[in-house]
Amino acid sequence: MQMIVAYFRPIVQDEVMERLRQMGVPGASLSKVHGFGLEADAAGKETYGPQVSPYKHTVKLEVICPDDREAELVDTIAQTAQTGQRGDGKIYVLPVQRAVDIRSYEAGGAAHGRA
Repeated sequence: MQMIVAYFRPIVQDEVMERLRQMGVPGASLSKVHGFGLEADAAGKETYGPQVSPYKHTVKLEVICPDDREAELVDTIAQTAQTGQRGDGKIYVLPVQRAVDIRSYEAGGAAHGRA
């Protein structure tokens, strides 16, 4: 299993989540996060907005999937979240060593569902 962690613009979050639902992904987590990246200028202020905050508002998506679906899901997330502007985001893929369903104590793919 793999964990896909993606950071992207909030404006595309509904579209990304809907695409994942259409693909039969059994679940995904979405969180509001604040951070900074290369889109910030040297003083730490955003170069594309009037706010003074040195942090960019973004969303973090987490999806667990079988190894054989990782490339398909990464491609879909990247294509759906892409606006072509600087600061579109990043996607990371991490190995999942173990998954356990808290209620049933099932392990592995049964704990996660089927993606």
